[in-house]
Amino acid sequence: MAAATVRACLIALAAVLATLTTARAVRSDDYLAELIGRARSERLASDPQWLALGFYVPDLFGSGVDSLIDNPGFFLAKGGRSDPASELEASLAAFAEPAHTGDIDSHPQCSKPARYRWLRTRLGFDSARLPEQPCPKLAAWLARIDPGEVSLIFPAAYLNNPSSMFGHTLIRFDPPPERRKGALTGHTAHFAADHHGETGALFALKGLAGGYQGYFATLPYYEKVTQYSDIENRDIWEYMLNISSDGQRMMLYSLWEVNLQPISYYFFSTNCSFVLLSLLNVARPDLRVIERFPVYAIPVDTVRAVVEGTGLLRQATFRPAQRTDIAHRWSQLDTTERRITAALIDGSSVPDDAALQALTPQRRARVIEVAQAYLQYQIETGATERPEMAPRAMALLRARSAIQGIPPEEQAPTPPVRPDEGHHSARLAAGGGATGNQPFAEVALRPAYHDLLDPAGGYVVGAAIDFLDIHLRWYESPVPMLESATLIGIESITPRDTLFQALSWRVRFGVDRWRDHAARAGDLVGAAGGGAGPSWSLSDTARVYAFADTALLADGYWPHGRIFSIGPAMGLLWSPAPGWTVRPEARGMLVVEGGAAEAFEASLEQGFALARDTALRIAVSARNDGDATYPEISTMLDWYF
Repeated sequence: MAAATVRACLIALAAVLATLTTARAVRSDDYLAELIGRARSERLASDPQWLALGFYVPDLFGSGVDSLIDNPGFFLAKGGRSDPASELEASLAAFAEPAHTGDIDSHPQCSKPARYRWLRTRLGFDSARLPEQPCPKLAAWLARIDPGEVSLIFPAAYLNNPSSMFGHTLIRFDPPPERRKGALTGHTAHFAADHHGETGALFALKGLAGGYQGYFATLPYYEKVTQYSDIENRDIWEYMLNISSDGQRMMLYSLWEVNLQPISYYFFSTNCSFVLLSLLNVARPDLRVIERFPVYAIPVDTVRAVVEGTGLLRQATFRPAQRTDIAHRWSQLDTTERRITAALIDGSSVPDDAALQALTPQRRARVIEVAQAYLQYQIETGATERPEMAPRAMALLRARSAIQGIPPEEQAPTPPVRPDEGHHSARLAAGGGATGNQPFAEVALRPAYHDLLDPAGGYVVGAAIDFLDIHLRWYESPVPMLESATLIGIESITPRDTLFQALSWRVRFGVDRWRDHAARAGDLVGAAGGGAGPSWSLSDTARVYAFADTALLADGYWPHGRIFSIGPAMGLLWSPAPGWTVRPEARGMLVVEGGAAEAFEASLEQGFALARDTALRIAVSARNDGDATYPEISTMLDWYF
């Protein structure tokens, strides 16, 4: 009798629990339907913030959107990659799931915290009907980063690394000033291609074709400074931004969501800077910064999009590369001090040497600082072995510490023009001139980036990258004639000195017009070539160079029309006054085409900056392509946009 009673009670209890559970499910389903209904009526799926959180961008045809995220598993709805509405409703359903047992951090509220918090704010979730779940791993990660300020970081170009020729960007999160323990203790978020260690032409080709996938990563800032400034010799600009604490939190929540999610990497479009703009877009979708880059994104252009006219820029700070800093300090020494410094570096002298001790304490301190910094640079870049140099560097540190009352030399000065204040990257030019006595009109278009006669402010002095530079000319015919086209051209004229034995170089791939007479149109010749050699500084504004150039050329009769040329070139790059650049150059060529012929070109080019985005260019030359010598003069007005 007692057992029957207990069984009856248990059955009744189960029935009550089942009824309560069903009722709760009904209430939950009702509440979910209510939320979805409100989201539809408020058109939240087309809200710029929701599109930013999904990393949605206009699709190829402009009729819809696609997310940058490649992984279908990132989305909660089937087809969510191109359907923000279904993804939003699936997200609401996922957020209403009961608490997970075991791995509580796997709950969608924890794995998609940015979406959850935005929808919670917009729809005003009832915590009794949609309880908030604990996310201990997310909370610990946020506590470690402790966001208080955010900066956009721009390491400038470094021509010896193809992946960084146009610069790079990353975002830094710093703790609030009262909890900050140093200038390098923040955390960075950056996006980079996983190139499996591939470099050179293979890296370039796969990067152009989307052959890599990129990923977000977070690292301590001091590690990135070591990589960019100390090892890769890249000056760094830090742009502190006006982004609210809520905006910073949303960026971090979004970063948590997309961590380890693959995004197809394209060298010129979906690159590091464009994807970082998508992350900034989460904080300020109203700025619509990513819409300014429908075709390609150059890092410095994305910096301009963020800081120009948006009110986001609070402060810009220059952090010189270690090499820039050493070169500046070296330039402050006189001839005797440089000789003593070099002796300390190569070990032929020691801090107790009479020549060093004869200097005043201040000059002695400067000499020791340069020598010690250079040895440290050699160790950090792997140019020399630590066991050999470390004792020497330590002896210099001890000698410097013995000189009391002399503060360290200040770092290299901040350049007068920031990278974002330089001319825009694309250039349209129009003008005219004469080849011999044949007048012509000319139009040129270049999408990117900078050559040595463009206004120099904001760009690396002596470094140039031309991409898709096309020149059309009209002579007597109304039909334009292709005069030249540069697929890509790179120049790096870096002076040598006692400390840095840099090699200057240049390469170019494109099409040129070769003429045997000024009155003839000549032939279009494909050209692939370059050169290398030393350059030296004549002053702060002038550097002279000498190259050994070589090129392989091919005309329309390829493969029988192959031409090979080799010869010396000498030139000067000089800025007599701010905004004025002069470049005379002479080069001789031995041209081999069946037989051998001599060719040469002597030119004088000048560039005048009229305004930030307007310049005038004048060029005169005498040229011989192996037959008759002919002169040419041209004047072009450049407009940068």
